[in-house]
Amino acid sequence: MMNALANELLQAALITSLVFVMMAVIELISVLSHGRFVRAGAHEGLGPYLLTSFLGVTPGCAGVYLVDSMFSRGAVSLGAVTGALLATAGDEAFIMLAMFPSTALLLFAILFVVGVVGGWLSDRVFKMSGLMAGEPCALADLHDEDLPTEQELQRWWPPHLQLRPLLPRLVIAGVLVGLLVALASRLTEHHEALSTAATAVRSTPGTFEVWIFGTMAMLGLALTFLAPSHWLEEHLWHHLALHHMPQIFAWTAGALVAVHLLTTRVPLDQLLRGHGVWMLLGACLLGLIPISGPHLVVVTLFASGHVPFSVLLANSLVQDGHGLLPLLGISVRSALLAKFANLVIGLALGAALMALGF
Repeated sequence: MMNALANELLQAALITSLVFVMMAVIELISVLSHGRFVRAGAHEGLGPYLLTSFLGVTPGCAGVYLVDSMFSRGAVSLGAVTGALLATAGDEAFIMLAMFPSTALLLFAILFVVGVVGGWLSDRVFKMSGLMAGEPCALADLHDEDLPTEQELQRWWPPHLQLRPLLPRLVIAGVLVGLLVALASRLTEHHEALSTAATAVRSTPGTFEVWIFGTMAMLGLALTFLAPSHWLEEHLWHHLALHHMPQIFAWTAGALVAVHLLTTRVPLDQLLRGHGVWMLLGACLLGLIPISGPHLVVVTLFASGHVPFSVLLANSLVQDGHGLLPLLGISVRSALLAKFANLVIGLALGAALMALGF
């Protein structure tokens, strides 16, 4: 039991570390672009929804983490985040591609389209109902020191080693090195974990995601020792490390531990017992669980012919892998709004397809 809980805490640390690096990259891009990156995300066309839905539909959760990071900086709207959450199938996407590749690709195409349209519609509904999320974090505001002149930018290039302030750099580097060690360990365990599909998805990132996590961690290490002092101290340390990361870790760890306790005591396949609308409702309720893994119940039942495509689609639309966890740490209200939109859209489209006989 303790080993399982420790594993969930390690998973939470992995997710938090990855989100930290992604948010750091977004912060740096915002600074170097003098805020133009954030203003570009406010574009009224379909561009932001196409981008976030594409990131969402890529297998795994890393794409949604990036969207969450962009949202924290105000670079995309809540509707665009909702589109990414609609489009993602989480880590279950890898299992679908292995079990029924042709149907999986069709499903991903549908998820992408629904993500774009659903994200756009969600923004309109949020605006009309006055439910728009709050402003981006005030700690993310640009300072005068963040707006380098052309001469200052030239002094930043080529990058050179920066050691002051030393303590924040060492703490951040220590966390990222720990992440790399954990990833190396997980990479060696991956083949053993694959013997149990649910364990592989819930607890051990696939090889592809391990390499993504590792690359981001190494990028984070580079930023830690090459970043200008003001940017590191104000944005990386005070804003991200001390303000956002504790909240993201707390929500992520809490959710993972709670779901672990739930799934060890409740047979989730019971939610899908029944026929028609009850099966659809059960799949959507299962989709509310904010991690990858439990949704494999729907995937395996579909692969064996026990549930129709409409149920698989509804579950895929409502569930968001681990993608909701960082958003909970950034803004609980935004996360709940996005999740509610996913539930409504998933139920509606699932019911429509079921009525058509799919």
